[in-house]
Amino acid sequence: MKNLKILLGLFIFTIASIIITGLTLNYLGIEHGHLLIKIGVVFIVVNIILYLLLLIFSVGRNLFNLYSEKKQKAIGSKFRTQLVFSFVGLTLIPSILLFILSNQLINNSIDTWFSIEVQKPVHDSLDIAKVFYSHERDNVKNHAELIAYDNSLLNNSRGNIVSGNLKSFFLTAPDADGSEMIINAFNGVSDTEIVSQKGGDIIRAASPVKYEGKITGVIVVEKRIPRDIVEKMEAIRKAYNDYNQISMQQHPVRFIYFLMLTIATLVIVFLALWISLRIAKGITVPIRSLAEATKNVAHGDLDFRIDLVRDDEIGLLINSFNKMLEDLKDGKQSLEKAYKESDRRRLNMEAILESINSGVIFFDRTGRIATMNNAACSMLNIEHDSMTDKGHKELTSRLQSEELSLMVKNLVESASGSIEKEIHIYINGRPMDLRVYMTTLKDSASNFTGTLVVFDNLTEIIMAQRALAWQEVARRVAHEIKNPLTPIKLSAERLFKKWHEKASDFDDVLTRSTKTIVKEVNSLRSLVDEFSKFGKMPKIHLEPADVKHIITEVAELYSNTKELEIIISLQETPRIELDREHIKRALINLMDNAIQSGTRKISLNSFYLPSFDLIRIEVIDEGAGISEENKEKLFSPYFSTKKDGTGLGLAIVNSIISKHRGYIRVKDNDPRGSRFIIELPVGH
Repeated sequence: MKNLKILLGLFIFTIASIIITGLTLNYLGIEHGHLLIKIGVVFIVVNIILYLLLLIFSVGRNLFNLYSEKKQKAIGSKFRTQLVFSFVGLTLIPSILLFILSNQLINNSIDTWFSIEVQKPVHDSLDIAKVFYSHERDNVKNHAELIAYDNSLLNNSRGNIVSGNLKSFFLTAPDADGSEMIINAFNGVSDTEIVSQKGGDIIRAASPVKYEGKITGVIVVEKRIPRDIVEKMEAIRKAYNDYNQISMQQHPVRFIYFLMLTIATLVIVFLALWISLRIAKGITVPIRSLAEATKNVAHGDLDFRIDLVRDDEIGLLINSFNKMLEDLKDGKQSLEKAYKESDRRRLNMEAILESINSGVIFFDRTGRIATMNNAACSMLNIEHDSMTDKGHKELTSRLQSEELSLMVKNLVESASGSIEKEIHIYINGRPMDLRVYMTTLKDSASNFTGTLVVFDNLTEIIMAQRALAWQEVARRVAHEIKNPLTPIKLSAERLFKKWHEKASDFDDVLTRSTKTIVKEVNSLRSLVDEFSKFGKMPKIHLEPADVKHIITEVAELYSNTKELEIIISLQETPRIELDREHIKRALINLMDNAIQSGTRKISLNSFYLPSFDLIRIEVIDEGAGISEENKEKLFSPYFSTKKDGTGLGLAIVNSIISKHRGYIRVKDNDPRGSRFIIELPVGH
């Protein structure tokens, strides 16, 4: 069906071309020249015009579609319009200039062709040819009349006479095929004629011969014109005829040239317009597809694909866009999967945070609260929503603790390290003891992400520990007091008995009993003094100090002790905030404890552990050592392995180290003895 429409269109187009060709020939009035050439030229021109009209129709339809798209604000219509106008502007301006210039040149040329300066030589050339033939005819005619008039010449001409290029002969009667010139001569009229032959033209003249008033014959004179002269004369005549023919068709020629220029200009303009429309369509159609695809992607449709095959850069762009959509789809699926996994982990983490009894708070990198579990809200007596996105300053101001505020501020600003400390705060005027652990969190690229704070309420635990401690202290004190009271009681009863009996050895018994009572009382006083020291531990005063100097000072106190070797190994350690006197007192207690164990050599070591940010101090002896069962009770108050020990020395050491947020433990030394290890954190 489609091919039939095409054939029908071509048939109609051909018929229209033929009809228009005939009308054009009739209108222009072209009568000269070969008919096939005239028809061919006009047919070509008409076809060009019809094709131009077809091109104009196609371009017009595309322009109308472009206008409709622009009016509807279709995607790519603005760019397409700009591209079309750019092409038309680049083509129209030079085409118009070229059209004007060419038309002017053609008109000037045609005016030159038909100017007086050109016409005059053409006419003069033809006049020269005519004058030449007229002159030769007159000469031949005059010569014939002269012979006919002169009897002497006539007598000689009765036979064929050739004189130069003239030939004469005498006829007494006309030939059967005599020419009109001969007949006219026999009728008494001289005449001439021109006969064309292969060798050239022959000019003949015939004149009657009269005798006594009667025509007795005709003298004929011939003159041959050479072939080359004849050809030149014919060329002049043909050129003159051609010039006259062209001159008569001057206006049709001008019109044809003007029409051809106009058609060529219109063809160039509309062809450029058509090409620009095609190029614009080739660009805007993929752009429109890309825009529509982008809109679909923006609405979440990642399954959309551009089905457009191109083997140029635009095709590469489309393929890249489709590949990008594939990657986006895969990435979205991965993100959704990761989001579900992250959400699952978040829910698990929230469940874990809500199920533990410890308070947990997470500060982001700006110091604002990002996460807070219910246990933290309950401990701190605050509402969760009231503190979300609040800074650490708002939180610490409610807790009335400068120590906690300083801890959080230092850790958030430094963005590194960790802190563990027991602090005392007030919540709505109610005191509370907390064990706080703070640490900074970093991602896989070691970038600071926030600060994690975990804390436990130690108020009730500390109160219970204090109650248990005082119960243990009371039991120990009662036990320690009971031991000297028995000898005192027995000595007093013995004195009373001897005094009542008036015994002769009363003085001796009095002396011994008095010594016993005084000894036991002194033991009680010593016990009371140690207890007083333990119960009245002064508050520590922290200041920057060098651990090596403190250890050196303690070692110098025992430098004169007989049969005791002190070995010191001190590495470079950072300065740390501590109470010099308290740490010195703790080391002295450890030294005394080592000497009492019977050692002859004590080693004092100190070094820094950067991975834990700790300073480790070691007091090593080679004494009797400590059994495993006693290691657990060694730092408890009133526990001692010595016969007359109070059991408060190592308890005091443990209290001092604890107040410095440190730890103390004991291990066996190899091959014998004990190793007391103190670890003090550098960062506060």
